[in-house]
Amino acid sequence: MLNIRQIVGAALLFVTGLVKLIGGCKDFYELEKGIHELCQKVSNQIFTWALEQ
Repeated sequence: MLNIRQIVGAALLFVTGLVKLIGGCKDFYELEKGIHELCQKVSNQIFTWALEQ
């Protein structure tokens, strides 16, 4: 089971990435692609933490 620090870390990783994407994307396609990649990155990090337990 994940501890609260890992969950908060994942949430902060997602929010930080989302803020950067919203501020830097020129069109909807670029935003959609960035969000997809960000979700993959966060999911991968959570999965890694879960496997370490």
